[in-house]
Amino acid sequence: IAKDPSIFVNPAEIDSSEQPIGLTRRFRASHLDRLYRNGKLSWGQWYAGDWYRNKHHACRFGLTVVASYGERTSAGEPNYGLPRTEAQAQARQMFRTARAKIPAHMVGYIDRLLLHDEIPPLRNRNGQRSVKELGRGLDELVKHLMLPSERLDVAARSA
Repeated sequence: IAKDPSIFVNPAEIDSSEQPIGLTRRFRASHLDRLYRNGKLSWGQWYAGDWYRNKHHACRFGLTVVASYGERTSAGEPNYGLPRTEAQAQARQMFRTARAKIPAHMVGYIDRLLLHDEIPPLRNRNGQRSVKELGRGLDELVKHLMLPSERLDVAARSA
């Protein structure tokens, strides 16, 4: 963690209501990137996780606020969660298809790690087991995306 790319920020400069407590460290790398760099995930698993995260971003599930002081446009009208563009509709379809390939008991864990960058502590046995389960869940995405994976290649050779 000490060598991880990060920046130091003074919270008082961001929000004036905060007390000047000194500098706070903000990491630039995600947990997925750190797990790959530490050798806990293969390149295929990292790529599948990064693809999943980027595809979710392309879906634009979050609401956007658009202010208009002139003529009304379609961007200011309610869309009831429907995609606005063809690219957004395709991204949502690809995301849903990929998400269906992940084992049901792993969807929440993978979403927390990849989309919200939250991971349980890796110091204990449960944390290590979680990383192994994460790898197995990401292997399903690797198969879906038809990516090469060292772990899958080793398993195919031994069978």
